[in-house]
Amino acid sequence: MTFDQLLAELETATSVAAKTRLVRDFARDNSSPIIEDSRAIFFYVSEDAREVVLEGDWTHWQPTAPLAYLPDTPLWYRVERFPRAARLEYRLVVNGRRRLDPRNPRTAPSGFGPHSEVVMPDYHAPSELTDEKRIELGSVEEHWLTSRSMHDRRTFWVCLPPQFNAHEKYAVAYFNDGDGYLNFCDLPYLMSYFIDHHQVRPFIAVLVKPNDREKEYARNNHYVRFLANELVPWIDSNYPTLTEPTARAIIGASIGGLMAAHAARRRPNLFGLVGGQSGYYSYQNDALIRDFAAAQNLGMRFHLVVGEFETDLYGEGHPEHDFVAAQRRLVELLRQKGYAVSSAEFPEGHQWGFWRAHIGDMLRYFWGT
Repeated sequence: MTFDQLLAELETATSVAAKTRLVRDFARDNSSPIIEDSRAIFFYVSEDAREVVLEGDWTHWQPTAPLAYLPDTPLWYRVERFPRAARLEYRLVVNGRRRLDPRNPRTAPSGFGPHSEVVMPDYHAPSELTDEKRIELGSVEEHWLTSRSMHDRRTFWVCLPPQFNAHEKYAVAYFNDGDGYLNFCDLPYLMSYFIDHHQVRPFIAVLVKPNDREKEYARNNHYVRFLANELVPWIDSNYPTLTEPTARAIIGASIGGLMAAHAARRRPNLFGLVGGQSGYYSYQNDALIRDFAAAQNLGMRFHLVVGEFETDLYGEGHPEHDFVAAQRRLVELLRQKGYAVSSAEFPEGHQWGFWRAHIGDMLRYFWGT
């Protein structure tokens, strides 16, 4: 039975008991949301709910998408239309309390707890997220430094490739929000997968954990000095690394993406590759973009992605929170300056699930075989 057929049968049912039975039988046989072409039909079954609302990537995480209640039934529902290739995350707000959709088995991890996930018909997860074949994994080593530049203790993880050879030299990718890339993306597995499948040349990843990310990543030159004068020299002294800028990438998501681009702008002699995932390039009225505009081509290569639903990140209507427009402005400037730029937009939101699925694209662009 389709959802439209359910609604038709409920119109002709003659008793509350019959309607309730129809709804519960339908719910038993179907998950939410029901995907039909570009339609996503969300439904919730409850005899106690007073209000049911959706919040998600398409509402900019504001509870502004109420489900309609069908009288004389326990059924609440809402129909949304999304791009056929979309992957989006959401939560239900029932009587003012946020929760996962109990009828949706698909979830995605985030920094604010798990979300329910909508996958439209033309979305295809990359093979590294679906392939169940066993692969050889590299190793992960945890370290820390007492930073003179930051006046605190910095934790970071060094991810070594499978079959690491201390007599070979490796490119290095530095990741801001290293704990996020470790916990929500499983970066050690992903890099091992790409290397095992001969998609990317073996490299070392350094995952740097922030202590106060909003402060550290806000174009903070103290953090740049920590990277350039303390962390990079420590890595180069303790691991066999290639030291030319084309063998050293700086990568980040959101405000970490802003910081990645800023660090490369300040130290192009160190970082020749920049990976930005939903970067906050509009921060402080496009300060980063104006900074690049004031300089000649410094020789970096950029790989940038953003979600099409990242046009109003906090639902406040602030132009600075339109990450799509900001990336377009940055890309336009960089290409005018003659930089090599790979830029793409996808029908997704500001989520680790989005960024995880495009790490492979970025690494293949930097060091593909």
